[in-house]
Amino acid sequence: MLPRLGQCYVNQRFISLRALYEEHDRSEQDQPTKPYHTRKSWSTQDTEKLVKLVGKYGNKWKVFANYFPGRTAFCIRSHYFSVTHDTTRWTLEEKKILQQLLQGQNDADKINWEAVQQKLPKKRTVGRIKQFWQNSIQPSLNRGSWTQKETTKLKELVELHGKNFELIAREMGSRSEEQCRNKWAYEVNTLKKGEFTKEEDEALMKGIDKYGSDAFQQIKQDMQSLRSVSQLRTRYTNFLDPTIDKSPWTNEEKETLVRLYKEIGNLKAVRTKINSRRSIKDMYNQLRNK
Repeated sequence: MLPRLGQCYVNQRFISLRALYEEHDRSEQDQPTKPYHTRKSWSTQDTEKLVKLVGKYGNKWKVFANYFPGRTAFCIRSHYFSVTHDTTRWTLEEKKILQQLLQGQNDADKINWEAVQQKLPKKRTVGRIKQFWQNSIQPSLNRGSWTQKETTKLKELVELHGKNFELIAREMGSRSEEQCRNKWAYEVNTLKKGEFTKEEDEALMKGIDKYGSDAFQQIKQDMQSLRSVSQLRTRYTNFLDPTIDKSPWTNEEKETLVRLYKEIGNLKAVRTKINSRRSIKDMYNQLRNK
């Protein structure tokens, strides 16, 4: 017997989930003694059964898992949307309609995606509509080749935020989450990874002594390094620069950093304003630990 749950609001009326459980208890389908997962294709009978359950009880994916042994809630949800929502390539007509509906819009958080969904000729999920707009239609999106400046900014943002490409895309301003993720995958796959060796550090410092701390492209060529210019710059500015302040942070410093970052929103600008010799990475770590 499944545990009793409280009531939930479905299809603009209250119904008891107890009825759903009782219906399951009456089912002739035997329950497995141990959890298992199946990759077997969905039968027409099971698909029709799922559609009827959703129509009657709403999106109770975890409960529905008891009706389909070996199917996880995620698997059931994915199958339901695949048979009830269009997943084919977007047509030119759909693209034009979406452009008209969202003309002048540039902030995804301010768009009523459910309303947009209702006006499209094909039934697509809100997630797919939003993704298509962000990757193909959004007015501020730059669809051209990445500039060196953009690539450098992407690398700096990944250093600050890790692989949170949704946040990175917002800070990039002109590139979608998918563009940022794909670009980073390309950069990572074509660059040397891992910690710098002692030999690399020595070669980098020799290059700094020869060309100065603003000629990393030339230094990279002299080193014949597989590291990116951004990697070399970051290694120097965060670890090797002898002028970096590595002393313990005072409470006053921390308070000033937090206050100015809230006002300015840019660590490099904050660093310049207070004339700090702290590395950007050190400053970011202080903010993250607040």
